[in-house]
Amino acid sequence: MAYDLDTFGDTYLARHPSERETIARSLEQLGRVSDHFARSSFPAHITASVIIPQGLGLLTIWHPLLKAWIQPGGHVDPGETPLEAALREAREETGFVCELMQDDAVPYDIDCLFVPPNPKKGEPEHWHIDFRYLMRPVAPAGEPELPTACIPLEHLGAMSPSLARLADKMMAAV
Repeated sequence: MAYDLDTFGDTYLARHPSERETIARSLEQLGRVSDHFARSSFPAHITASVIIPQGLGLLTIWHPLLKAWIQPGGHVDPGETPLEAALREAREETGFVCELMQDDAVPYDIDCLFVPPNPKKGEPEHWHIDFRYLMRPVAPAGEPELPTACIPLEHLGAMSPSLARLADKMMAAV
């Protein structure tokens, strides 16, 4: 399924003009595939994740493959929008039902993340164009699939360049 990337691109860049390079790189990679969401689309596909602020921290999950604390998220399932995938991933990975904290479905953040090859899954190196949505928990949904922790925004920068940029954006909004 192709996704009309123009539906959010202009609005996103109007909000975050300094991110033009990341958006251009993302659109270039996505322009090379017919199904922007298929996990089997290479060299890139869209993923969705959740930014859940906790005071001056960020709720994270322990990613067992990456062996790192990252924001909850994952692949978009067939028939889902990125926003629906983000809501599902929040529920599954954190144990919370969440709701969007913004007025529209334009992502709060978009990042272009390099993924190294995974021979076990038969996946070549590729890019995840991660649509990140700002959300708040509104109800418990059961036990989380993965361990969770609140990481102070000031410590995110030491964890990865992607989280450093996200932390800067979040701190500027406080």
